[in-house]
Amino acid sequence: MSSIRLRQTLAALALPLSLGAQVITPKTVPVHQGEQFGVFPSQWPGMGGVSIALPDTLGDAWLNPAKAGRLAFGSIQVMPFTHRATAGGGRSIPVSLLQTNGSWSGGALFSLQEVEREDVWGQPISDRRASNQYVAAVLARRLGAGLTLGASVSAADLRGVDGVSAMYAGSDRVRQSGGQLDARLGLTKDFTSGATLELVAVGYRYRMEHDVHYPSQWRWVPCACPINTPCPCDPQIVPERDERNLDRTNLIGAHAVYLAPTTPGGWRLGYLLTANRLSHPKIPNYQIQNIPRDPGNTDAFNLGFGASRVLGHSTFGLDVILEPMWSHTWADAAGDTTDIHGRVIPQGAHTVDNHFRFSNSRINVGFAHEIPGATDSAMALGFQFGVSMRSINYTLDQSNHVARTSRTQDEGWTEWTPAFAIRLRGRDLTLTWAMSMTCGPTCLESNDRFLAVPDAAPATPGVIAAPSAPLTFDGGTASRHLVMVSMRLR
Repeated sequence: MSSIRLRQTLAALALPLSLGAQVITPKTVPVHQGEQFGVFPSQWPGMGGVSIALPDTLGDAWLNPAKAGRLAFGSIQVMPFTHRATAGGGRSIPVSLLQTNGSWSGGALFSLQEVEREDVWGQPISDRRASNQYVAAVLARRLGAGLTLGASVSAADLRGVDGVSAMYAGSDRVRQSGGQLDARLGLTKDFTSGATLELVAVGYRYRMEHDVHYPSQWRWVPCACPINTPCPCDPQIVPERDERNLDRTNLIGAHAVYLAPTTPGGWRLGYLLTANRLSHPKIPNYQIQNIPRDPGNTDAFNLGFGASRVLGHSTFGLDVILEPMWSHTWADAAGDTTDIHGRVIPQGAHTVDNHFRFSNSRINVGFAHEIPGATDSAMALGFQFGVSMRSINYTLDQSNHVARTSRTQDEGWTEWTPAFAIRLRGRDLTLTWAMSMTCGPTCLESNDRFLAVPDAAPATPGVIAAPSAPLTFDGGTASRHLVMVSMRLR
């Protein structure tokens, strides 16, 4: 066995954009993505991610652009936040604007961000820190008869993504460059009965390059040493080297939510269906396992139920989501290859096939309460508390067509994210402080993570890394702290 040190890494590197259930990502290693992509504001940052049946006046327009048509007034949000993962962290300042005028509504967002790699010392600033920029725009129009149509686009210029450096064990420099693009078309229909239908079509593209430098290293090769005499075994020197790895993912998806009319008891019930088709033209050759020329595809779905109720000054929300997925990744032969039985595998044929079957699920639950001001009814002090729990379970069936072997591996773990927020709401100004922490399998901090894999384990790394031994490490925690100032436009 060899041990690959993993600090808080980013698994499922595809689709880091944090835009709700419309985008579904596979994850095969219990590590955390961090919170660097959470640049979009929300009215409920402490409600554990509840969203299906709970309206969000600040966040809904970025999830479904047609929901911008529900804005009653304009506002500006400034939301500085810090985030931390074991392999790094960062600081961000997003500024967003939402406005409505007649039948038109829209918004824009811009954010600057600095991310920092924490597992290197003595390196130049450019190798320890990187700057990212995010921009987004949304436009919606109310068409009449309860119909609203909207479109949005968001893009990011990325020079650093949390956890990527930790996937290249033994490297002392990982320079990243690339970006992502997300385009959405949304439609909402409000029926006279009080029911609502929400539809979203999503197109997404992720492009990154990783320029990795490995310094020269000493490696001791096991050998037999004579008894009572000096051992003649000499260490080998592994020369320094540079690698360039590409990370490419494309996604198309559709998302639908049906909200039933409010019940006589005040409950709002919603039903969710999401379908994503992901293609992975290139998966990086991480040190965790190294198989070049490794594309793949993923079909992912969400089936969900949501409920919310407002009772006086209190709000309750609940989401229950099932997340089945099927992924297929492979390595193809660069040239004609002979298997162990002497049969030829032609160029372009598969040398390794990985088939994943996921049966994930998630529960989000949150509670909020406001205490009205004694002298000013427009003033209120509120708090929010929520928990999101996600169960990840998958089976990997791997076939090696060169060695003519096959194996099956079952993995599973649970991640949970408690969140809390305090909110001071006024007539024209709202102040919010919020924090969240993602844990899994535990909430214990550790400086080192070890993942044991066989020395010669052929598998597909990257977006959907196929582990070649039972997972043995704890991913630690990721956390986020934010302060948001929201000002009403008059």
